[in-house]
This record gives sequence, structure tokens and C-alpha cells, in this order.
Amino acid sequence: MLLKNISTQSNRVLIYFNKLDQDCFVYAEAKKALPLSSNSALKELLSDMVKRGLLMRLKKGVYFIVPFEKDADSFMPDWHIIAAHLTKGSKHYIGYYSALQIHNLITQPSLKEQIVVAKQFRPSVVKVK
Repeated sequence: MLLKNISTQSNRVLIYFNKLDQDCFVYAEAKKALPLSSNSALKELLSDMVKRGLLMRLKKGVYFIVPFEKDADSFMPDWHIIAAHLTKGSKHYIGYYSALQIHNLITQPSLKEQIVVAKQFRPSVVKVK
């Protein structure tokens, strides 16, 4: 397990989202947490926070805060919850085997999160880990 060193700027970001009770955020929201920072400095800070195990990068510009007591290498956020962040805010619902798993109607876990969206997207697989 890596030691989680928290710098002053990292602390400001974590406190900002902790006050909002928000575990997942996008780059634009991080900019609101540190409005005086330049874009390059903020990108470098977020990248450094990912390397130190404070954040998990879900996809470009989308981050999840790793709980301090958890090991970033083995931590996996609830993928049903992060589905909203991965669909870019469009109308969606969790469907098929993923929905059956939520309601405990299948005996074997679904290894893929299946999300149904109203707007057509290019099919993609987002590798979180």
C-alpha cells in the first residue's frame, strides 16, 4: 500500500468535494475547487493525486475519490453508482443482467455494467482498473 501524502492543494480539493458529499467529479468541478490554479497546474495536481492513490481516474476528465483508509490498488467503486458519471449526464438506466444483479435475481454476478441510454453513443468499454 502506498503512503498517501496530502499536499495543501490536494487537501483543498478533497475538502471541497467532501463538503459537497460528492465522491465522483469531473475536471470542470475541480476547477471550481481551485479557481486560481492554471489548467496545466490543475491537470498536474489531479494526475499526481491519482499516482498517490487519492483519486481514481475513471476516464478522461472523470475522477473518483478513493477513501483514505482504502488501498487504491485494490479499491473498486460501486459501478452502479458511477454509471451516471460515465454517461455524461444523459438519460440512462442500468439494464439487463446488471439490473438483475441489483435486485438479486441472478445467481452469478454480472462482470460488465450494462447501461441503456436514450441517445446513441459509440459503443465503448471503459476499463476502470
